[in-house]
Amino acid sequence: MPELPKDAGDNKPLVVRRGRVESVDLYEIKDSELDLLEKGSPADLQLVFAIFLLTLAFSGFCTLATATFIDNTIKTIFIVVTVIGIVLGIYFLIAWGTNRTSLKKIADQIRHRIPPDVAQDADIKIENQPAQGETDNPSG
Repeated sequence: MPELPKDAGDNKPLVVRRGRVESVDLYEIKDSELDLLEKGSPADLQLVFAIFLLTLAFSGFCTLATATFIDNTIKTIFIVVTVIGIVLGIYFLIAWGTNRTSLKKIADQIRHRIPPDVAQDADIKIENQPAQGETDNPSG
């Protein structure tokens, strides 16, 4: 009897169990695609800044609408923060919308490397094969 492979750490036999599948599709991906899947799009940082700035602007606007200011300097600071938050928040939001690449789009690009007709042909061949034990003879 051949010797079973050993686990690297223990010296116990390594047991490999395999369940059979009809077909396997393998997709090759580039390093840049793997980085995008791992870290997300660089444009996602723009969305984070847009949310932060728009939240800051909304907070400043609510403060301006509800508070009374004794010193005009503080009121001016709130106005400047609110205006800058709105302008830059909208800018970052628009920049994010134009620069973003969704993970679904990347996954679709990877999937389209195998033509759909090849995948469909493989499915048709599998469906048309008789199961084990079945015969084409209806009598038995």
